[in-house]
Amino acid sequence: MPTLSPEPPPTATPTPEPTPIAPGVVIEDQPLDESGVLIAAQVALPGPGWLVIYRAVDGAAESVIGQVPLAAGIHENVEISVATDNVTVQLFAGVHMDVGAEGVFDFPGEDEPYPGEPEASFTVDLLLPQPRVEAADQAVAEDGVVSLALVEALRPTWVLIHTVEDGQIGPAIGGRLLTPGLHEDVALTIDWRRATPALYAVLHEDDGEMGVLDYPAGDMPLLQGGEPILAAFKATYPPEVLVYDQPIIDGTIMVERAISEGPGWVVIYNEADGQPGFIVGSAPLQDGLNEAIVVELRESAVTTQLFAWLHQDTTPGDAFNFPGQDPPVLYNNRMPRAAAFRTDLGAQAFVNDQRLGEDGTVTIATIVIPAPAWALVYSDNDGQTGELLGQTWVPAGVNRNVAVEIDPSTAAGPLHLVMVWDDGAAEELETPDIDPPLTGDNNRPLNIPFALLEALPAAGE
Repeated sequence: MPTLSPEPPPTATPTPEPTPIAPGVVIEDQPLDESGVLIAAQVALPGPGWLVIYRAVDGAAESVIGQVPLAAGIHENVEISVATDNVTVQLFAGVHMDVGAEGVFDFPGEDEPYPGEPEASFTVDLLLPQPRVEAADQAVAEDGVVSLALVEALRPTWVLIHTVEDGQIGPAIGGRLLTPGLHEDVALTIDWRRATPALYAVLHEDDGEMGVLDYPAGDMPLLQGGEPILAAFKATYPPEVLVYDQPIIDGTIMVERAISEGPGWVVIYNEADGQPGFIVGSAPLQDGLNEAIVVELRESAVTTQLFAWLHQDTTPGDAFNFPGQDPPVLYNNRMPRAAAFRTDLGAQAFVNDQRLGEDGTVTIATIVIPAPAWALVYSDNDGQTGELLGQTWVPAGVNRNVAVEIDPSTAAGPLHLVMVWDDGAAEELETPDIDPPLTGDNNRPLNIPFALLEALPAAGE
């Protein structure tokens, strides 16, 4: 009888292990219209997560402008909506984990990008209606009217004219509010006596009290690709000299500013019967904007009333050659009125509403004083001076951009600039017992209210 061989036990079939999904995103260059919808060709997530779109700044991913939650797995043709008012031509797409509250994007926070997974860069062809402004070089007359060739606004928008300071946007010197739509030949009025030869026309939000300009506390410039929407242009102005009433210090006075078309001269005349008399000083001007111009005077001929006029520089060399050459600058074939100022009046100070500087200072634009003094900054107490927050000693004469360090924890709100004489020990504050208040031209103590503005939010907030 044959021997039966035992049957071998069945071999277990191994269960295949799933291949881990590597996180990543594939996205192509594509158009972007006002719907704000973009499409990612493929999104891979090993667990619940997010497809995230970032705007680009200097070629790197910055703030998030769109996100959409996705389950674990590989997804094709994923639609995602982005904020079109903050979009850049270059964008980045990335994948984040969803480890916080489900379906709530917590970033910065728990929903961090997948480790080691770089964002994918792509570009968009913007098919969006865009706010825009266009301006041409122009001559500004004594009425201060500036004309902008075109302004297109998508919502109520301020268009402001700004000076240019070191190539950057400076203070606003005029503007108007525009309704949504296309506007041509837009006329607005500026304070041309504060203008610069180069100007910016800048579009601003109207996001505070409707129809009320809140800049610089609010109504900030509209951004496109992270940059202000603006038009740069050049302007010429009537001949003008800005000079403050001031004491004569060491035989000199300071002219605050003058704009010269080509090389020129600012010339100081004494007073004779209420009119400009003899020349008592002059200083050369460069083409364009000249500021803080020191003029030496012939003190023996100085009067308490002085006048400043602009002259041409028609002859080579460093000498002022009037009356033979270098005649006064004319405007519309007539002599403009000379800028009159006095040397025997009280103190003056000019300060603007502002944000606290990075170094914990507020800046007094100009202080004009006949003797050394202290600039004091106080908090406000129901419209009166409150606690002393900071002080700076100031020499006699014209002082510009005077910094006063104050407590960096000072809350935004009203402040007071108060000036007192340095009557006691030199450069030692002894108020109120010894150092008395300065008075202005009206013989009243110099107390100038101004506002400390809220700090701007940090980038990305």
